[in-house]
Parts: sequence; structure tokens; C-alpha cells
Amino acid sequence: MKKILLSLVLLTLLQCRSSEKTTSVANLENTYWKLAEMNGMPVITPEGSKEVHFVLSSEGSEKRIKGFAGCNGLGGNYTLNGDKIKFTTMTTKMACDRLDVENFLTKAMESADSYKIKGEKLELYEGNTLLATFESVYLK
Repeated sequence: MKKILLSLVLLTLLQCRSSEKTTSVANLENTYWKLAEMNGMPVITPEGSKEVHFVLSSEGSEKRIKGFAGCNGLGGNYTLNGDKIKFTTMTTKMACDRLDVENFLTKAMESADSYKIKGEKLELYEGNTLLATFESVYLK
């Protein structure tokens, strides 16, 4: 009886382990990156507001940025060389309650010179200084 009970416990543990969600690693390009932290503080999207995000994509030989910076649409280009990155961004200049977030994002992107992807997080750096953290979002 003890052997049967032990076998059932082991079988249950193995089934639970095999059904655990595996951690995926997001790709830099063609991923919806939502701003998660600025200056080490979490970014909270107010109810009814659009979240601050961007998507990087290659269109032919051009590398494009498209997104939303907090008040305005975000667009531009970027270049890659290994883990080195350089953004050229532009936004329209309509004011809103979240202009501080938009100004932070555009300044961080202009200053960034490298990036790291850790699981589902994208980190932008200037030298060794972490500028901003983004989370990958998978749309349904």
C-alpha cells in the first residue's frame, strides 16, 4: 500500500512539474514593450488611459519604432550593433497629464546606448546606468 501511495505522489509531482509554464524569452523586435519602470519606480497606467509602449520592427532595410509615449504617438528609427542600440525618436507635442512620463521615455530612448533582455523584460542602459525597464506584452 505504501509503495502505491508513494508511486501516486511521485506521478502527481512529475505531472505538475511537466505542466509548469516555461519561461519564454522575448525578442527585441516585433514585441510590444510596455514601460514598466522609470527611475526604479513602477509605471502605473491610469484607468481608461493607453499604456506607454513601443514596438521595434524591420521594414526592408529600415528599422522602425512605433508606439505611444504617454500623450502622443511615438515614431522614429533605431540602429543595432550587437547589444548596442541607438534610437532616433519623434513625437507630436500635445500636452496632457502624463507629459512627465512621455518626457522621461523620449529622454531615456535618446540617451540609451545598449540594451539587455532578461526573460520578459527589456532594459535600456546608458553605459552601466539603467534608464528604463519594459515588459513584453502578448496580445490576444
